[in-house]
Amino acid sequence: MRDEAMRVWVSDQQVVCPFCRFDQFWEREIKLNTAGMSFLGLDWANKSATGLVCAQCGRIEMFLGAQIEFQRV
Repeated sequence: MRDEAMRVWVSDQQVVCPFCRFDQFWEREIKLNTAGMSFLGLDWANKSATGLVCAQCGRIEMFLGAQIEFQRV
C-alpha cells in the first residue's frame, strides 16, 4: 500500500467513497483468485485488480484494466 493517501481519477472521473464520501485513497494490488488456479497452486498467475482503500472508512473499491491517475494531496 502507498504510504500516503491520494486523490484518484478513473477515466477522468474523480473517485469518491460511496459510503463516507471521502476523496482520498491508498492503492493496493488485489489478486482475483479462482478456485481452479488455487486448486493447482497457481494463485500467482491470476489476474490482479487495482484496489482503492478509502483513507477514512476503509471501504475497498476495485478496478480492472481502468485508466487510473493519482494526485498527491
